[in-house]
Amino acid sequence: MAWSAGERKGEVRRNMSSKVAELHPKEGTEAVEQGRFGGGKDLNGGMEMLELDFLLGVIEETKSGDSNDVTMRKLGFKEVLRRDKQNQIDSGALAVYVVNQGELYGKNIQCEAMKELTKRTQGKK
Repeated sequence: MAWSAGERKGEVRRNMSSKVAELHPKEGTEAVEQGRFGGGKDLNGGMEMLELDFLLGVIEETKSGDSNDVTMRKLGFKEVLRRDKQNQIDSGALAVYVVNQGELYGKNIQCEAMKELTKRTQGKK
């Protein structure tokens, strides 16, 4: 039996979509409920493997404007926020995020940096 290229592509797409569905089940499915996929945890993140000192080093090195460096700082900052450890970021680095020159970091990071600096200066005269 000879297959045309279009028939073969259609079969491959149907088979692949069922495989993707098996690898990444939706919440509430039997596989997730049985714990075969980490009980609904985000297994794709991996940021929790990075030590806090490493993340702080990335966040506090604010001199480079390279897009890869900025992306790494944004990801690191968000991870430190997730861990609720923003109180360990250097005040000088936080000031850079507050000013947000060139709008590199976004409003959320700017706001969180401002909140942390405000906490540090409250009560000081």
